[in-house]
Amino acid sequence: MKRRGFTLIELLVVIAIISTLMALLLPAVQKVRAAADKMVCGNNLKQLAIAAHNYHNDFNRFPSGINLPISTQSGAVFPTNPLVTSGRIQEPPIPGQFISIFEALLPYVEQDNLFKMLDLSQREYANCNGPNSPGAQIIKLFICPSDALDQKRIKYTTGGVDYYFGMNSYGGNGGTRSWFVTSMTTDGIFWINSRVTLLNIYDGTSNTLFFGERDHNEPRWRAFQELGGWAWANYLAGQDYLYSTPVPINYKVPPGYSDPPPLAIRDLRVCAFGSGHPGGANFSFGDGSVRFLTLTSNADLPVLQALSTRMNGEPISGDF
Repeated sequence: MKRRGFTLIELLVVIAIISTLMALLLPAVQKVRAAADKMVCGNNLKQLAIAAHNYHNDFNRFPSGINLPISTQSGAVFPTNPLVTSGRIQEPPIPGQFISIFEALLPYVEQDNLFKMLDLSQREYANCNGPNSPGAQIIKLFICPSDALDQKRIKYTTGGVDYYFGMNSYGGNGGTRSWFVTSMTTDGIFWINSRVTLLNIYDGTSNTLFFGERDHNEPRWRAFQELGGWAWANYLAGQDYLYSTPVPINYKVPPGYSDPPPLAIRDLRVCAFGSGHPGGANFSFGDGSVRFLTLTSNADLPVLQALSTRMNGEPISGDF
């Protein structure tokens, strides 16, 4: 019996049908993937909030945003610093040590072995002094799967020495201003040498942000891709893991600026919460809940700032 093969026309028709089906299915697949990434991100933030509460159970306070000595050591807070003389920065809860918020939380996110490898008496980049150093480790929990990171580990060279930093998407709530450091407020939960307790959150834990995300997609400032590093602690480290609310969610460098933009614009971008999820960003609150906030306009900023402060007594109403 003679076998009949496919004609060229038939093959082209089949290919066209398959291509059409793939084109129809691709947006649905992308939407499912985006929803899954958003869910993973929310779970990461919930684990960070739970970790902070477990830390509170052990130490009767939440971890400091950055624990730093007040001394003339490089990387410490100088005694003559206006933040010290004004009383906004006090002596660290843990004397003599340099500790980031994420280093402090490691034992509470199943990373106790990594925590034991850190030397917290060493300043600045000491725990990041090689690609296999403790601070160079990539911790999945600290990174949102939707974050537009070019690299999850970056190399930073200073004084002829290479240091390596495991990146992070998440940061603690520093209140209405976390950067530049001289403008730092102390109305959030985490700042330099903070020691906030549950009793200090007068606005209520369900109305106060704890952790949020910051996306690295910034087309007008290329170096923004390198902002991150969970395992270093010095006077300037807050730029990498303490965020705040001087601008709405998903703030980007405005059009018209060259790269790099002016310092004032860079400072705002460093503070800004934001995400790769459409329409807003995930946050964990002081009660352990996670919510997706869509406060992306200037009109929304008063509500976002009210959520970032712990004791200002602002009324918060409506869906956010």
